[in-house]
Amino acid sequence: MKTRHNFNRCLRMDLACSRNYYFRPAFSYIHFKDGYAYASDTHILVKNNLSECSTFTDEEIEKLDGKFIGSKAYKSILSYDMVQVTDMGFECILYDNQKVIYPFSEVYKYPEMENVISEHLKESTEGITKLRIDPSFFSKIEKALFNFEYAYMQLSEGNKSLLVKSKDSDSIGIIMLKSI
Repeated sequence: MKTRHNFNRCLRMDLACSRNYYFRPAFSYIHFKDGYAYASDTHILVKNNLSECSTFTDEEIEKLDGKFIGSKAYKSILSYDMVQVTDMGFECILYDNQKVIYPFSEVYKYPEMENVISEHLKESTEGITKLRIDPSFFSKIEKALFNFEYAYMQLSEGNKSLLVKSKDSDSIGIIMLKSI
């Protein structure tokens, strides 16, 4: 039996991407940068460490730097056992050695996710009386964030967001809170 070479099959980063391809097209992609994969729909954001959530080699992870893949393509890629990262995209190998290619996408302007994360990492100092969170965000982030089962949650400064961080992983999630 062949060893799986791909993303963790349960890691559904596509669920953290926007479904509104026309209004916010940049948020319908997964962005790879500095060894991490980022996905956001503007309500939730996930940052997953590629060396933790995939079996790609360091060379393959380096090839992903600065690249984008659409959420629909990502979801399809998860179904393959053998995937290689090339300079052009993801090369998925079928059981009869035929290949399916998912090319990288062109995205001209993508938000600087690290700035968003650093803003929300500040520890909360204010008292909390009420929080309003869309319950569907928990379901999405549970499936999109690597090692969610070992995660803790922390409010950001000003109670603008809820940080979701695994104690055993470098992956981070952010859930934007709604005002009451």
